[in-house]
Amino acid sequence: MDKAELRRAVIARRDAIDLDVRAAKSATICARLVELLDRLGAAAPHTVAVYAAMGSEVDPAAFAAAAAKRGWLVAYPCMLSAIDAAAFGQCMCMRAVAADDASAAPFIAHPTRAFAATDIDSSRFPIVSAEALDMIIVPLVAFDRASARLGYGGGCYDRYLPTLSPACQIIGIAFDEQRVDHVPTDAHDLPLPHIISA
Repeated sequence: MDKAELRRAVIARRDAIDLDVRAAKSATICARLVELLDRLGAAAPHTVAVYAAMGSEVDPAAFAAAAAKRGWLVAYPCMLSAIDAAAFGQCMCMRAVAADDASAAPFIAHPTRAFAATDIDSSRFPIVSAEALDMIIVPLVAFDRASARLGYGGGCYDRYLPTLSPACQIIGIAFDEQRVDHVPTDAHDLPLPHIISA
């Protein structure tokens, strides 16, 4: 099965999970992420990158709220316009969002839309450098026992993850139903150091 076929099959499987079951599994995953957060402690301000769930993805919103409550800076991915992507050498950046300001962030409301730098109020939603992240929560379509990750095919995380500090905790989150025997990979596909599923 090639990547496109596998992507379709696993998304269909994920979509079939009952809404209440999906919510309970998301809550379990978020609780495990909060445990990791608490292990890092509050000795210094920390920064975590999360994503806004689309469709049937694991929803990390409760984890983002817990991080903000503990004083962590929370950032979300913002897809970049073609001009900005060329300038940054990336197709996305992470922008800090205050807990009470998430509904006003256009890149959270429209996570797949590309934005020009001039479209976003950078004083309100500043770009967080990849080196500043202490933890990043990565969405995925499928994963296997070797921690290979199948994403949505855009390669944004594959290009972004290598720019992180070696100390940054990289954690993929998924439902158990997204586990497959084997994820086909290319040379640029990086396995995730940690995957939390429920």
